[in-house]
Amino acid sequence: MSTFEFKILNTGGKFETGRINAESASQVAEILRGQGSRVIYIKEAQGIIRGRGKEEGFHLPGLSRISIRDLSIFTNQFGTMLNAGLPIARALSVLKRQTTNQKLVGIIGQVEDEVKKGNALSQGLAKFPNVFSPLYISMVQAGETSGNLGNSLITMSNFLQRDYVTRNKIKGAMTYPIAVLIFAVVIVIALFIFVIPTFEGFLMQLGAPLPVITKAVFAIANFLIHWGWIILLLIIAAVTLYLRYVKTPAGRRRSDAGKLKMPIFGELNRKSAMARFSDTLSTLFSAGIPIVDCLSTIRGVIDNVIISEGIDHIIDDIKKGESLSAALERSGLFTSMVVEMTAIGEESGSLDKMLSKAAEFYNEEVDHIVNNVTALINPILMVFVGGLIAVVLIALYLPVFQMAGYIQ
Repeated sequence: MSTFEFKILNTGGKFETGRINAESASQVAEILRGQGSRVIYIKEAQGIIRGRGKEEGFHLPGLSRISIRDLSIFTNQFGTMLNAGLPIARALSVLKRQTTNQKLVGIIGQVEDEVKKGNALSQGLAKFPNVFSPLYISMVQAGETSGNLGNSLITMSNFLQRDYVTRNKIKGAMTYPIAVLIFAVVIVIALFIFVIPTFEGFLMQLGAPLPVITKAVFAIANFLIHWGWIILLLIIAAVTLYLRYVKTPAGRRRSDAGKLKMPIFGELNRKSAMARFSDTLSTLFSAGIPIVDCLSTIRGVIDNVIISEGIDHIIDDIKKGESLSAALERSGLFTSMVVEMTAIGEESGSLDKMLSKAAEFYNEEVDHIVNNVTALINPILMVFVGGLIAVVLIALYLPVFQMAGYIQ
């Protein structure tokens, strides 16, 4: 018997976490659902659930290697087959044969077994929380309830593709300058370690008087050669401590709050969050899912804990009878456009369409910021690296020029 941690949305509409001893995650899920609660996640106390055999359906090594793109393609093909009239089990069988990702093939096979046992598709998918998010499961459940599972899957596939593109843009915008800066620093360090010592020996042999700037460059080079490993260890230690800190609740809150306040990138993160929130809510609401359930699902998949906590307060306000737009405005986390588009959607009865337009707008804004950041970073880094190399060259050649002047 193992100990499992869980998070649920209880019958009172509140989020609740706890621990329970059980034989398997499936048993935990049955117990919690039997109490009328909605499961957000279940995991072993010492880590993510790993099943003990095929019968439990949780053990598949390397699940994280199933990309969003692989999942999007699978979902689109699955929905298309269902719309063409294929039974769920038959469609899964076909997908299992034509999918190239072997880890996804294993999952499809186990889901197919669950469906053949008479279980709902959503129940089979829910056994793989590392692959199928609460958002995905909610869309499948909505499709099962409405009898329009094929279209729900295609809608989910389109959402995954949009989310994949947006995430890559954000990742690229934040990774590119860091990668270029690291490359530039490596070049400069190599210059200090391998090139400058040669010049130092040459100038010492000539007995040339050394200007202050040249002495400073030689001192830095000598320090890097003899003590550079200390700096490297300090950097590794600092990065390790930071990564551990941001995994703590307090560290995560500070990190996510900082992401929203950073110059340039703060605006990028905020507009990206607006796009993802609007797109996700539009997708879920258009599938006929109640607004509180939509927000509960979004709260479980949103990347920023500050916004997630804000969504908790929004859910409470809606349960008290407040409108969604008023609750969004009260939170202070959402832009005026999202609030206004939500208000128009509520008044006109077209909330999903208005939110979809807001998502399109902010996706375009994200594109604009990413392009501007890329265009701005290149000249800044070129000036920085070029200026640093220019200082080094001046420091190295200045003694030579001075000696030439003395000779004349």
